[in-house]
Parts: sequence; C-alpha cells; structure tokens
Amino acid sequence: MKFGVIGVEEQALKLFLPLYFENRNQGEFLFVVNKPEIKEKLMQQYQISCPYQSLDQLIANGIDACFIHGSSAEQLKLAEHCLQKGIHVFIDRPVGESLTEIKNLQKLALDNRRIFMLGFNRRFAPMVDRLKEVPNKRLLNVQKNLMNFKRPVGDMINEMFIHLLDTAVYLIDEPIQNVTSQIKANEGYLTTAVMQLETEHTTAWIALDAQAGAENEQIQLTSGSGYGNLKNLQQLELETGTTKRIWTPEKWATPLAVYGFSQMVTAFIQAVRSQTSTKLKQKNICLSHRLCTEMWQKYQQR
Repeated sequence: MKFGVIGVEEQALKLFLPLYFENRNQGEFLFVVNKPEIKEKLMQQYQISCPYQSLDQLIANGIDACFIHGSSAEQLKLAEHCLQKGIHVFIDRPVGESLTEIKNLQKLALDNRRIFMLGFNRRFAPMVDRLKEVPNKRLLNVQKNLMNFKRPVGDMINEMFIHLLDTAVYLIDEPIQNVTSQIKANEGYLTTAVMQLETEHTTAWIALDAQAGAENEQIQLTSGSGYGNLKNLQQLELETGTTKRIWTPEKWATPLAVYGFSQMVTAFIQAVRSQTSTKLKQKNICLSHRLCTEMWQKYQQR
C-alpha cells in the first residue's frame, strides 16, 4: 500500500512526520516537499528523500491514499483532485470557513466510495474519550488560555477556536438547540472568544483567551454521576460523591499519543486498509465548521 504526503511544513514536520516514520511498516510513504529546508530536515532526521515534485507524480506512482498538509485553500484543491482520481484523503486540520467545500468533498468521497477525513486530534485523545463516556452531561466548559498571543480574529476563530468548539460538539450527546457567541478584539487581534451551546439537558461554554496571564487548557463537566476535570489533555480527575479517581498517561505514551495525533493517523491508515470509515469520528464535523463560520460572520457584521 502506498501513502502520499504533500504540503509538509514546520508544524507537520513536528506533529506528523514521526508518525509516518512509525507507520512505515504499514506501507510506503511518498513525499512531495517544495521547501529546501524541509527537504533537508527530512533527510537529516529520517533519511527520507523527496524525488517527487507534484501530486500528479504521486498519483502516477499509484498511491492509495494521501495525507494533505499546508494552507486550507490548497488543501481543498488537492483533496478534490485526489478524490476524483479514486484516492482516499486525510486533511491534517479543520479548514475554517470552507463549509460548502467540505460538504462537496464529503459528497465526492461518498459518490466515489472513498474516505475523506478531517483531523480533529482531540477527538482521539484518550482522556477526552473517557469524558465522552460520562452519561447525562449537564454543564460542560472547554477553555484554552494563551499568553500575549497576537493573531488576527479570523485566523484565531477558524484555526484555533474551532478545535475547542469541536471538542464540545464531540462531547455533547444531544442535538444543539441554541447558540450564542461573542468575540472581543483589539486592533484586529483577538483577545477573547466565547460561545454557549444549549441542548435539552446540557449547557456548554467554549472560551479562548489570547491574552491570559498563563497558558493552559481545561475541560470540565458535571453530570448526574459526578464531576470531571481534564487538564491540558493529560490529567483527568473524576469525582463521584466522596470518591476521586485520577488518570494520567501511561509512562510509555508519547506526547503525540496523549494529544490524539497518533491514534488519529493510525485510524486513517486502518480505515484505508479495511475500506471503512466507521472509526474515524467524523460525526458533526460540518456542524463545528458551520458554528465557527456563523460566529465569524456575526462578528464581521457587527
């Protein structure tokens, strides 16, 4: 089996290349890399050469699936080309405002009986899965704090806030009935973003503070059976009555496994091998994109 990899940049080099190297026994990985500095790092760190110059060259070499990195606009074009050629597609992250394009790609994948996956790593994080199993959720809070992080509002909503929102969407077990949101910014840079989701039995808050005095990420929930608190996707506390249980990652777990990247890539490879997408945790990914798009549009129209 052959897997194409295209659009590798610094973030993909850090988060995904170790996983491709670990999974080299699952098939051959063929790379298209245009930046000389990335090519050099691939050769130095992994002894990987990059003789291919384009996606069409990968297709001509018979790839079965393609991992697509890089900018959102380019990713969507490459994904469409792959699916039209009968090639399974993994895009390494959500693609912001491109809701219509995502739906079109999902339909194209369905029509061609191919797999199309968007990478929301928190859905695969082991501790998030433990929270997913908690029944009868009542209150849910997903929050990330950053220190002096200056990026334009649209980028923050479509590239960072969407991960927090999608975590809440994944954890909620009922249809969302009501949504409210608020964005605050200073000179075009996001300072805070907050969204509230209401279902019949659950209220969820999603919050991002780009100018906090400390950096951390936390997921808290209450349920009929107790209280849960997950810190930085690593330490989970579950309290029931007077009993408290604490889970931490296994000693052998790598950071990429703790944050769900390893399980996510493995799930895609296994899905391609088995020709089934039932374990890819893609339910409601369009909802996450739609909510972010509406939040951003509401802010622009203020």
